[in-house]
Amino acid sequence: MNCATTESLRVFRPCPLVTPEAPHSSLQMLTIAGAMAALCASIGALLARRSGTAKKLSGSGLRAAWRAAAASLLAGSAMAQTPWPAELVNPAAAAEDVLLPMPCGGTMAFRRVNIPSADALDDRRVQLGSPEPRFSYVENSRSDYVGGGFVDAKSKNQRYYLIGKYEVTRLQFDALSGNCPAANPEGRLPKTGITWAEASYFASRYADWLAKNAAAKLPQEDGMPGFVRLPTEAEWEFAARGGVSVAEAVFEQPAFPMPDGAQRYAWYAGTDSSNNELNGIGLLKPNPLGLHDMLGNAGEFVLDAFRLNKHSRMHGQAGGYVVKGGDYRTALADLRSAARSEYIPIDKNGERRDKATGLRLVVVPGALPSTGRLQSVRTLWTNLTSTGGGTSQALTDPVKEVEALAKATTDPALKARIEGVGTVIKANIQARNEQRDRSAKSELRVAAYLGRKILEDGLKIRAQEMYAKLAPDDKKARAAVDASKENLDATLNYMMETVKQIGLDYPAATMSAQGEILKREFEARSVPGYAPLIDLVVRHGLGARNGKPPTKPELLTELTSLEAKVIKQ
Repeated sequence: MNCATTESLRVFRPCPLVTPEAPHSSLQMLTIAGAMAALCASIGALLARRSGTAKKLSGSGLRAAWRAAAASLLAGSAMAQTPWPAELVNPAAAAEDVLLPMPCGGTMAFRRVNIPSADALDDRRVQLGSPEPRFSYVENSRSDYVGGGFVDAKSKNQRYYLIGKYEVTRLQFDALSGNCPAANPEGRLPKTGITWAEASYFASRYADWLAKNAAAKLPQEDGMPGFVRLPTEAEWEFAARGGVSVAEAVFEQPAFPMPDGAQRYAWYAGTDSSNNELNGIGLLKPNPLGLHDMLGNAGEFVLDAFRLNKHSRMHGQAGGYVVKGGDYRTALADLRSAARSEYIPIDKNGERRDKATGLRLVVVPGALPSTGRLQSVRTLWTNLTSTGGGTSQALTDPVKEVEALAKATTDPALKARIEGVGTVIKANIQARNEQRDRSAKSELRVAAYLGRKILEDGLKIRAQEMYAKLAPDDKKARAAVDASKENLDATLNYMMETVKQIGLDYPAATMSAQGEILKREFEARSVPGYAPLIDLVVRHGLGARNGKPPTKPELLTELTSLEAKVIKQ
């Protein structure tokens, strides 16, 4: 387009609509074209009212004309960016949804996946897979690890990542194609029939668009914004099972809890569910983390290459790509969180596409987003192999002993062997430290449970005593009070021994860190009342470590003072 319709406007020729640095959709281009035409008309009319020469057009007149055209341009752009209807992008809106913008006035909803963590290298061991013999060759039970990259500034020892609340829809996928799609009900269906490479490229383009247009909307870590990508298999399955919002025994079940029946939570094969066809997002109930359609409807690509299972580990050969969750063709009996199938990208006819395979995204930060994080991780890495035994005399630390031996020898082969032994020792110490942390958390949980039971028994005793006063001749009532008091005293003794043992067995830093992590887990499961009990246990554990364990009257008095906070009447 050329704005110069008269000789007097030569100074404004040409008027480019788009630049390589700021590409626009065709709809936006038409809007901009209209605005630029209005600009030309405004300036042309203004000049016509003058003497016909550019010299007599004052600077203020030019600026006014440009401002008018700019207003028209912005108004047209806003029309092009009309927000999509909520029922197409977040039909089951809920508290704590994280909404990120998209091109064309779009939105994508995410949910937080919390992972209690003490520091950047503190990840969580989880049991994935299934013991089901029929599928053991691909999904036998195995240990894996997940970690949250974003620090929760409001909760101590809490990290998280974001995962898509729904499967990526056709509307969302097409919004990054360069042309703004029509926002209609068809766009609510999951985007399927794509390759793994296209799914990954979509994530890359969306990450680029967010960084350039909505970086302030992204969660940040060490001053760097996060980015979107496909989830790892561990991230996906951890979220599908309910994360820390469910107890470990529930987490390891074949599927997340479905109290209203599977039909209310998943689209599976059959006329009583999917009717063997794809269904729109958000029509059914979510899993415990608020995620919809994790099982059934569309299978979902993850980042990982597919590997067979070799008992407790994955096989060394990497094949195609992993697809998780099953789809609308999956039988109800086969619907499970552990389900994983191989997507081979090529067959004899070339590139493969599956009508029931789509995607879901996560938002994560870089593992080393800043120089400060790099230095922090280096320090944490060194401390991973600390024996945790406090100060000690020279060469009693096996890691330092091996390092000293390696430095002392001049034989390269022997040096390499000694360093190899050192690596094994470091790995064993790290594994032992992780086991110690898990054990500390378990014992803190037991002590907190005991504290709650003491308070519940106290309430029971008061009720029994009231009844006994009303029936002074009832010997059974009096005996029941005495028996309950004996039980309370035994529980109190058990709690005291547990608190003392915690203090003697675990370093102060371990008690404090695992106490905070345990509080985050109770919060995630919406189990109230345990935070003050955990604080009490940690405090007295630290006292016991310093030679000042609590006395029975002290412990009972403190517990009683917490009754109103722990137990809702």
